[in-house]
Amino acid sequence: MKRRFRAALCALTIGTVLVSTTGIASAEPGVDPADVTLTLSPGESKTITKTVSTPAIPPKPDITFLIDTTGSMGPVISNVQTNANSILNTVASAQPDAQFAVAEYKDTTDATPFRVAQNLTGDQTAVTNGLNSLVASGGGDLPEANINGLFQVATGAVSFRPNSSRIVLLIGDAPSHDPSNGHTLADAISALQAADITVLALDLAQLDSTGQATAITNATGGELFSGINPSEVSDTILAALSNLPVTVTHKLRDCDSHLNVSLTPDSRTVTSGETATFSETISVAADAVPGSTLTCKVDFLLNGMLAAGFTESISVHVPKVTPKITTTPSGTAPAGGDISDTATLTGGFNPTGTVTFRLFGPGDTTCETPIATRVGTVSGSGTASSGTVSAGGVGTYNWTATYSGDASNNPVTSPCGDEQVVIVKATPGITTKPSGSVPAGGVVSDTATVTGGFNPTGTVTFKLFAPGDTACATPIATRTDTLSGSGTAASGNVTIGAAGTYRWTATYSGDANNNSVTSPCSDEQVEVTPQKLTGRAYALAAKASLAGIQLVNVGPLPDTGHISTTSTTTTSVPCVASLSGLVSGHALCAKVATTAFPGKSVATASVDDTTVGIPGLPVITLKTIQSGSTTTCAGSSGTTTIAFLKVGGTVVISEPTNVAPNTALNVGVVKLVLNEQVAFSTPDDGLTVNAVHIKVDALGLAKTDVVLASSESDIGNCP
Repeated sequence: MKRRFRAALCALTIGTVLVSTTGIASAEPGVDPADVTLTLSPGESKTITKTVSTPAIPPKPDITFLIDTTGSMGPVISNVQTNANSILNTVASAQPDAQFAVAEYKDTTDATPFRVAQNLTGDQTAVTNGLNSLVASGGGDLPEANINGLFQVATGAVSFRPNSSRIVLLIGDAPSHDPSNGHTLADAISALQAADITVLALDLAQLDSTGQATAITNATGGELFSGINPSEVSDTILAALSNLPVTVTHKLRDCDSHLNVSLTPDSRTVTSGETATFSETISVAADAVPGSTLTCKVDFLLNGMLAAGFTESISVHVPKVTPKITTTPSGTAPAGGDISDTATLTGGFNPTGTVTFRLFGPGDTTCETPIATRVGTVSGSGTASSGTVSAGGVGTYNWTATYSGDASNNPVTSPCGDEQVVIVKATPGITTKPSGSVPAGGVVSDTATVTGGFNPTGTVTFKLFAPGDTACATPIATRTDTLSGSGTAASGNVTIGAAGTYRWTATYSGDANNNSVTSPCSDEQVEVTPQKLTGRAYALAAKASLAGIQLVNVGPLPDTGHISTTSTTTTSVPCVASLSGLVSGHALCAKVATTAFPGKSVATASVDDTTVGIPGLPVITLKTIQSGSTTTCAGSSGTTTIAFLKVGGTVVISEPTNVAPNTALNVGVVKLVLNEQVAFSTPDDGLTVNAVHIKVDALGLAKTDVVLASSESDIGNCP
């Protein structure tokens, strides 16, 4: 003990700031490092060395001078009074919040065995005045009232501050009565311990002659300084105050539940002014939230008290995790079709946020310029979807998916080339609309509309197939048209042939983005209807009457009757070899012939050696009379040939002649029309040709109407 005191004493000089490794420390008191900032992943930990530099004098000291003021203590009191300011200033420079009290004790026989000269205060002048009020007197024998003085201080005579470092400087040269004023040594020790007071004892002669001082200082964690000269008292006081044991402990507060801080050992006891080192381990829980910042404070307590500068602040950043992103693009699609992408995040920490999907066109193999961008929200299961995007033309497209990240997860992007979607040619639909039913020889057409696909261009080839070609094997006409912007094309008109069911097909050529497509055979049927062919022919018809008496009523004969057909036919009636009477003739013949396609009706009639001898009229003689009527959809024509014609004594035609249409002759009362041609349009278009039409309608004469070689042809349902 004396060795330590002497070493400390050598480092002290009254009136100066004391610096010593075992005295008042030069190091700034506090924790090093005071602020710890780390980055640790969940489950990681780090151990650092923590150094606590204790102050030269314990924090918040409440120092009580308890001095023996009996007669023998005069030099000691004088030394303390002389150096009071230096003592107080030195302590205050180390601990500015230090406070002091001054008390004295004498013998139990003295009138005032214990007195508080100055209660606890930070006013140094008041403390100095309290020390200066001490006067050595009384006593004269051993022992004194030391124990009573300690008991009084511990039990309320001095008003110690809460949570202060309570120190009593016991300065004396004689032991104490035991008991002292009714208080035993054990009573005093118990009271001191209960008040958490440390006793520093300065023995000027026989203070510890009975071991009391040793017992008290040992029980209170203090120290005994022996063998001191009166002139050394002030220095010894300072040495004693700067050589107190300090127990450094630690306490956690305001710590995040996912952060664990432990220090080894639990406590260290050092001499004030020295440093205490600890091994501090900082651990992050395995379930800590990535991206969070965890904090904790560690208070380092000096003798159970917290002083400014002895709190460590810990801040641990838990880094974000980087999830894995996997993607599933839609499968192969046709040009212009819908494609999509989905993304799934795994390995992150409850990822939220969005995924941005970018689509890159064919040729952009490095994914530089997106042609479409979509954003999907990440669901609770960690998935997001782009929704559908209409693809363009044929080629290989690439998706990328970029996760936005959130408070706990880093952004991540799928690699270019990992999400390819192949776009193939589209197969459009083709609808057609053929023209309606037409007559044989008319015109038919077809139109086509290409729908669907991807902006189809190109041509449509129309093929027309004849009746009977039900498999559409051999076209009878082929037309090609360019597809318009609206997706339509037309065959144009095709002149049709005979009647029947015709079939169209339409074939779209396809292009870079669209497949070829053909309308089915038999989906485009066109009905072609035949012409209606009509005709009639007879050789002779004659009527004559006079005064109501029928003179002649012949024919028509031979008569084909009205012929009506759509087919190729020939209708002829047996010729009449000879006809006698007022009207006579030989070789009377009539015939109607029809051709289905091209539609044609031909009627012919003939008669030879004809004589018309009506009483009262000139005799009319004819030889080899022929008429013909031909009708097609292009029109009708008629012909008449007469070999010989004589009316009375006048020869009109002497040799075979092609008579001009509607040649009129008037011989007296007889009116003749040669090659009489009468066109008609009801119900169909046609022409009646009468080779000779004889009429007499004169007063007093027989009313006569004779037709020789009549031919009629007509046609219906023409284009």
